[in-house]
Amino acid sequence: MGETIEYCHYGRYVKMPGKLLEPIDSMAKIGLNKDEQKILQGFVHNKAEQKTGYYDKKIAEMKQKYDMDFSTFQNMIYLREAEIDLEEWNDFVLWGSYVKAHRYWAQFC
Repeated sequence: MGETIEYCHYGRYVKMPGKLLEPIDSMAKIGLNKDEQKILQGFVHNKAEQKTGYYDKKIAEMKQKYDMDFSTFQNMIYLREAEIDLEEWNDFVLWGSYVKAHRYWAQFC
């Protein structure tokens, strides 16, 4: 019967005669790629929603801690004439990274 090839298809191992695995019709390839693209877009969209939710929570914690939004806090840090408190500086860096990460992931929602 010829060569038999075993491959994984959606988590199941299938044995097929080797000649059945010859190049697929280009139309079938296009359809498969569109399905795969939709699935990948769904994964990215779901992950982006999870990430934006996480960063929303972190940003809200900082807003509550300092009773202001990030831009106001940023101005306070930049305009302060006295030495900056180390905890405030660390929070400033963290908060800024939360805002930046939120913007990044929000573009995929």
